[in-house]
Amino acid sequence: MDEEVTEDPKEETRPMKRSSSGTTLRRRAIDELDTDFLTTLEELDKRLYAVLSKTTRYRNILGHEIKRLRSGSAPEMVRALLLQWEPLRREIKRLAHDL
Repeated sequence: MDEEVTEDPKEETRPMKRSSSGTTLRRRAIDELDTDFLTTLEELDKRLYAVLSKTTRYRNILGHEIKRLRSGSAPEMVRALLLQWEPLRREIKRLAHDL
C-alpha cells in the first residue's frame, strides 16, 4: 500500500513566499542616544582589534623563537632577540589597560 510520491518540478522553481507570522522587524531612524552608544561600541571594537593585532604579531614572533630554541639555538641569542620586541609588549599592555 505504499504510494509513489512525485514532486512537481514547477514547485521547486517558485520563489519562497514570506510568512506573515507577525515577527517582522520595523526599521526606525537611529536617535541621538543610539548614535552615542554606536560610537562607543565602534571605538571599543577598534581598541580590541588593535590589541588582537599586536598580540597576534607577538605570538607569531614567540612561535618563531620557540622553534629556534627547539632546533638548538642558544637561549642567550633568543633572549636577546625577544628583548628587541619589548616595546611591542609594552604597547600590548597599554592597549589592554585602555580597555
